[in-house]
Amino acid sequence: MQFDKETQTRILRVASDRHQGLDIEELDERIAYVMDLHPEFDEIWKMGEMAAYPQEINGQIVSPFVHTVLHTIVDSQIRTEQPEFVVKTFNKLREQGMEEHEVLHAIIAVYADLHFSSFRQGKPFDQLDYESRLGYLSFEDAEEN
Repeated sequence: MQFDKETQTRILRVASDRHQGLDIEELDERIAYVMDLHPEFDEIWKMGEMAAYPQEINGQIVSPFVHTVLHTIVDSQIRTEQPEFVVKTFNKLREQGMEEHEVLHAIIAVYADLHFSSFRQGKPFDQLDYESRLGYLSFEDAEEN
């Protein structure tokens, strides 16, 4: 998935189909799954294109669009085991007792930091840095935050 108009349109369509109880295709099911994890975004999806803009939700500024895309990217990495180190990190953190959604957010935070930093600098995404940073994640670190 990309952070583009086509993805934005797809996410809004999934939100609408989900709200109406319509059938959803496989990738869209994964998007709907992410939406199910974030019911706090439900009213924002009804805003259409405005959902792409950051909103204050539960006292935090969040872009539901960006958050959903990031979730979907990491979800795909885990399901396909590509890159393999992502699913290893996921499993390690789950075995340490971290809840699934917290694990996803921990991995997403690392991915997002690297993705947007690379993008701003006009550099390619650094898979080795991603692997290294994920290797340092632990449940104990998450508990301290």
